[in-house]
Amino acid sequence: MYSYIRGKIVAKTTENIIVEAGGIGYEIQIHPGMVNSLPPINEVGKIPVELSVREDQMSLFGFPGEKEKNLFRLVQSVSGIGPKLALTIAGTISPEAFALAVLNDDLDMLMTIRGIGKKGAQRMVLELKDKLRHLEPDMDAGDANLIVPAGEESIEMQTISALMVLGYRRDEARKALLACGRTDSDSLEDVIIKALKAMQI
Repeated sequence: MYSYIRGKIVAKTTENIIVEAGGIGYEIQIHPGMVNSLPPINEVGKIPVELSVREDQMSLFGFPGEKEKNLFRLVQSVSGIGPKLALTIAGTISPEAFALAVLNDDLDMLMTIRGIGKKGAQRMVLELKDKLRHLEPDMDAGDANLIVPAGEESIEMQTISALMVLGYRRDEARKALLACGRTDSDSLEDVIIKALKAMQI
């Protein structure tokens, strides 16, 4: 229903901001870790948002960018994770670090997130690892320009799709793929991990 709200930031705390747009003040929930990445009070900003509808209330959740918003959406596909915990995850760990933790079975990293215990970390790895590794290829004309060994298009396209589900633009994903230093013996998971690390450089 809502993709983003553009307006003046009229109030900001560690838990929410109020954005005035079209004469309406929108109260948007945020995570404390996002405060410094959002526009200051009295400035106009564009805030990516996600609407959560429950039986007894409707809530708007806000993010510094689309990558954090996509991570918020992704983790809610895991059983037992609702919007509050999803916001904590998106505000605590970067999408790149989260994906690397899932792909590397790094439970200790995932357990640094408040509200995530060992069982929760195991569940995230179990339910999200395949989503990051086995996405359907999503090609456009520009992907034909990738210089890759013959017969490996599936790995290339699935790597791009995995990065895009985390919120990266196709051109960003393609650039990371070309810069990641992959080898002929790399598996799909190896390539995704290398591309994510290239994103962090």
